Amino acid sequence: MNRLSVAMLLLAGTLVQAAPPQTVYRCGPDGRVYSQTPCSDGKALSADDPRSASQQKAARDAAERDAEQARKLADERRQREAAANGQQAAGFKTAPVADAASAPPRKSKAKAASASADASMSPPMHVPAQGKAAK
Repeated sequence: MNRLSVAMLLLAGTLVQAAPPQTVYRCGPDGRVYSQTPCSDGKALSADDPRSASQQKAARDAAERDAEQARKLADERRQREAAANGQQAAGFKTAPVADAASAPPRKSKAKAASASADASMSPPMHVPAQGKAAK
């Protein structure tokens, strides 16, 4: 039985390595649907990787370097966010909110407007809305 399992593993290994190139079919009226089975209006596309083994290894190495750099940047961002947690935004000065009873009274808008109005200017005019007849 042990010989049989070893033989099966060897056979499976050779089948994986000797797999034929995969064909993908581009189907649909706009060619936006991909399928592993042939379709009536489809075009066969080869899904082979035309790159050499050294080019594939270089691409894998570059992807690993990019992933490591992304992990480092994410860790740095998390550290900065943890350090900034609870800090106030730059340029904003906040004072504690005073109790409403102890706060000084606010001036009304009408008084503030009349106080800032220039005495040499005439008072504002009332202009009737358009479309209404004047009486």
